[in-house]
Amino acid sequence: MRGLGRILFAASFAALGALLVAVDDFALAWPPLLKGIVRHDALVTLAGAILLAGGLGLLVPRTARPSALLLTAALSLRELVLQVPVVVAHPLFELAWYSVSENLTFVAGAWTIFSLLPRDGGLAGNVRLGQVLFALAMPAIGLSHMFYVNLTAPLIPGWLPFHVPLAYVTGAAHIAAGAGILLGVLPRLAATLEAVMVSLFTLLVWVPAVIAAPASRANWAEICTSAAVTGAAWAVAESLRGTPWGRLPSLRH
Repeated sequence: MRGLGRILFAASFAALGALLVAVDDFALAWPPLLKGIVRHDALVTLAGAILLAGGLGLLVPRTARPSALLLTAALSLRELVLQVPVVVAHPLFELAWYSVSENLTFVAGAWTIFSLLPRDGGLAGNVRLGQVLFALAMPAIGLSHMFYVNLTAPLIPGWLPFHVPLAYVTGAAHIAAGAGILLGVLPRLAATLEAVMVSLFTLLVWVPAVIAAPASRANWAEICTSAAVTGAAWAVAESLRGTPWGRLPSLRH
């Protein structure tokens, strides 16, 4: 499975970037809460071009590391300029926390991949920082399953039973995975199970959705987003390979 996270992450952002450039759609680029704050369609095209270039570059060994750094910078800027102000303005609105946390998984994935790639001089990455950022994103993502169970449960395939309980269980699993990674409680197992779970979300929810409605821009954006979260999760799981079960690297190293 080595390198799976980087491939999924890269392909997802290349596809999402191409989608943004092609359709120039505000709704695909920014969270719904940002409507009225950002209107310039040129920003959508620019964001798409950066994601496309970063994703494609991440697939090429010679350009992988600078591309990972480019994505880290671009996604961090999006977090600080566009996502965090929404949380500050709506601190009791869970959707705002979900949106900022989803983007934080992207930042964590890009930085983790950057830190894992071999370097010849230049900036050194701290893989533990990526793990911590990913872990911090998990609670709000998990809580969204519970706060919006009426939206989460219908996404579960019809052939699976107990839709509402599954929505709560998967939400709790996100939170538990974040706690395990952050606190060093079976971190490799926590990260691997999280990666498996979000992989299943992509395969069982969004692949069928795209097949059923291939012309839907929203479905393509959702599958790209879900696959990017999946790639980030696998990258974090890979970063913990070889780590003793109860020990984690320090943020200072």
